[in-house]
Amino acid sequence: MSTVFLSHSHADKPFARKLAASLRSAGHGVWIDEAEINIGDSLVEKIREGLDQVDYVAAILSSASIDSPWVTRELDIASNREIEEGRVVVLPLLVEQVDLPGFLKGKFYEDFTDESQYEHVVALLNRQLGEPDCKPEAQEEEIEKLKAALAFAKEKAAMHEQQAEQHVSLALIGKSESLVAAIQEANEKNPTHAAINNLHAFEVAGFPVVLDYLLWAIEKAMRTGAHQLDALLTIDNKWDNATRMMQAYSDVIAKENG
Repeated sequence: MSTVFLSHSHADKPFARKLAASLRSAGHGVWIDEAEINIGDSLVEKIREGLDQVDYVAAILSSASIDSPWVTRELDIASNREIEEGRVVVLPLLVEQVDLPGFLKGKFYEDFTDESQYEHVVALLNRQLGEPDCKPEAQEEEIEKLKAALAFAKEKAAMHEQQAEQHVSLALIGKSESLVAAIQEANEKNPTHAAINNLHAFEVAGFPVVLDYLLWAIEKAMRTGAHQLDALLTIDNKWDNATRMMQAYSDVIAKENG
């Protein structure tokens, strides 16, 4: 299993979302800006955090992205990591027939320009990323529960976003020791959730929240009308984090079930 940062321009957002779902369904973790950056976050800090956390940076290359200052900056950082670590970090993904930027010339790239070959090229990309320990599987009952929980979380997040004051806060680089320990324990119990936990687990009031616990707590809140996590998410304004975690899992389930 690997974690991947999708470097792309806004014009290539639909492809980036599709690819993110495909990679997550194969068991890999995916960092994509719309899922990771909150209102008020420092854009530069969050992107740098994502680039530092992942195993690979996939460069979605098009006429728009090769002219994008943001994409160029992201690939500069990733290229420096490649030099420092002495291994392949940047994976060029061609979505339009364009000339590769100078620092990517000579690199092998995956060709996504023929839409009919999408699944075949994704399989080649997954081979490069490495096989995950196990792929997520879900029964129909679990899918229905997930849909209901996701809708519940989105409703809560929308409500509290309207109430929250906009503010600027620098994102912390990395995760706390207690959160890392909770992630490792959760991944041992349910390896199929590892890709989600590794990128999306978070803390609320100092308490670690992993996917299994979040799904259980929200299901209980829906059933009984209340759970202590509901209040903590509200107080700490963390409903967006909860929604992103379940949206990532929802992408995995949707892809796995066609």
